[in-house]
Amino acid sequence: RLTAFSSRFPSTLSTARAACCGTRTATSASISTTNATSLILGHRDPQVTAALQAQAEKGTAFANPTEPEVELASLLTAALPSLQRLRFTNSGTEGVALALRAARAFTGKSKIAKTEGAYHGTSDHASISGGERGSAPPVPSSQGLTAKTLDDMIIIPFNDAAAARRIIEQHGDDLAAVIVEPVMAGIGYVPAEAAFLEALREACDGQRTLLIFDEVQTLRMAPGGAQQWYDVVPDMSCLGKIIGGGMPVGAFGGRADVMAAFDATEGAPAIPHGGTFNGNPMTMQAGLATMRQLTPEVYERINERGETLRHQLRKWRAAPGCRFASAASRRSSACKLTDRPVTTYRSAQGQDEALRQKLFLHLLNEGIT
Repeated sequence: RLTAFSSRFPSTLSTARAACCGTRTATSASISTTNATSLILGHRDPQVTAALQAQAEKGTAFANPTEPEVELASLLTAALPSLQRLRFTNSGTEGVALALRAARAFTGKSKIAKTEGAYHGTSDHASISGGERGSAPPVPSSQGLTAKTLDDMIIIPFNDAAAARRIIEQHGDDLAAVIVEPVMAGIGYVPAEAAFLEALREACDGQRTLLIFDEVQTLRMAPGGAQQWYDVVPDMSCLGKIIGGGMPVGAFGGRADVMAAFDATEGAPAIPHGGTFNGNPMTMQAGLATMRQLTPEVYERINERGETLRHQLRKWRAAPGCRFASAASRRSSACKLTDRPVTTYRSAQGQDEALRQKLFLHLLNEGIT
């Protein structure tokens, strides 16, 4: 069946190749990976390459802030509604860890809530009930986590607005923050229902709990990320992937009063945050060269390619003998084949992973990576 796929559905393969290339059209059967979605413009984008080469001639790292760091921070704070202040890290994992620390410092509370099965990097608190170990009550997704870390985490079912309200109200006195991926990448790029995000926003407002959006992947949805798409503004946001243009990067930011804990202009900050390569000019230049190309028109074109791919996949799904039910995502350029409709972590469990692996290898052989 997989061998016959390329001859029966050549348009789907060509569409997939184009979709994988970000803003450019594929001209050959060989497509390089976009490195876990971080290379939205594809490999070796001319403007990104030129920016890196030029910066390398000037220097790769400095102890003090540089002009490219200020420029990229200004670009991002102008684009995302939630960002009044911003700090750079070297990974999304670091950004999430520091955002959670900021929430605890600001609220004076200790507990963190996350959605069942969501991936937020590999810091201790993010490694609770993530990926395949996403069930509630909280379970560790890694060895080496303490019982106190486990006790600090609260799990909310994804896309269940009523349950989310109830859980946040129940734990409000101890709950510092709720962190959520507006589109859950790990279970197939499943979008949150608007009512679910709105319920999180309203419930957090009623409990003096901060709402954090993990936009490490969803910034590819629109210039202002998922928060622009859904018109729900969190208190803090975590970024990564595309903002570094293929270089190591992360960022976190939000309300000025929350981010004031990192301010060192008038003495020692409440939350020290150092890092030898935070905001290094090589990453900042690559990020600027990427983000400046992502105009609203380019975002629209990339999202249209995603929809075109999903349309072709729906045709494939209708073919006799096809065992893939749907392309889970209904948002932007990201999607994942599933063998059943998926709206939550639990509905994503028990799929035919062996079949999906066979499809992956077939597409790899067809030059789609």
